[in-house]
Amino acid sequence: MKLSIHGCRGSTATSSRSTQKYGGNTSCFEVSVDNHQIIFDAGSGFQNVELSKTRVSFLLLSHFHHDHVQGLAFNPQLFDPKNEIIISSALCEIEIVKKTIQKYFSSPYFPIDIVSSLSNIKFLPFNAVQKKLEANLSLSSIPLNHPGGSTGYKLKQKNTSFVYLCDNEFEEHQRKTLTTFAKNADLLIWDGMFTEKELADKKGWGHSSIEQAIDFNIETKCKKILITHHAPHRSDKELDQIADGLPELFALSNDGLEMEV
Repeated sequence: MKLSIHGCRGSTATSSRSTQKYGGNTSCFEVSVDNHQIIFDAGSGFQNVELSKTRVSFLLLSHFHHDHVQGLAFNPQLFDPKNEIIISSALCEIEIVKKTIQKYFSSPYFPIDIVSSLSNIKFLPFNAVQKKLEANLSLSSIPLNHPGGSTGYKLKQKNTSFVYLCDNEFEEHQRKTLTTFAKNADLLIWDGMFTEKELADKKGWGHSSIEQAIDFNIETKCKKILITHHAPHRSDKELDQIADGLPELFALSNDGLEMEV
């Protein structure tokens, strides 16, 4: 598996001299594996995804908040009829997924109705996507704790696993199920929008802390953990200070990062 990060900022895209190192695009993570291109969320970073003409492209949405869907129609390659993309989510029924995307990207919120206009955009139920993947790949999901709901995903290829847990407010009652889900993952993407100090005033906002990731991995024992969904106000200097204090195996996501899982 190869991971490419196109967006790791939380809540709203940022553009300033102080956010150039880690980037300002909102959530979009791409995994290339065998003949598949699997994209997790379509935040503003989705505009920079190179849609494949030779592999099947899947877009898996964790939920429908603006920062996770706002980039969908801004990738110019989406308007090439040769670029078929399959959109799905484990969060809800596929008709709800389709209606939500169509409402968001049509009048009065968007100039054109991309769902009606672009025949290369397909919608498939999550269980159909699971069956469509090759025999040596498996895809599973888990409910997360976030206002309006959110979904985490796990992609496995033989003995290699990638876990995406973005937009989750970690609570103790989740520990057992999330630990089982992410146990021994080769790479875990963790929503660390807040520090533990900030989290005290952000109850119910739907996000976790960086310190919770460290505690979570004591038992989960993932091989690599990338902290994502950086707070929009967090500067490169502040993120550098956080990165310097992280233990081994932990790192901060940044736009443009590529790595083998």
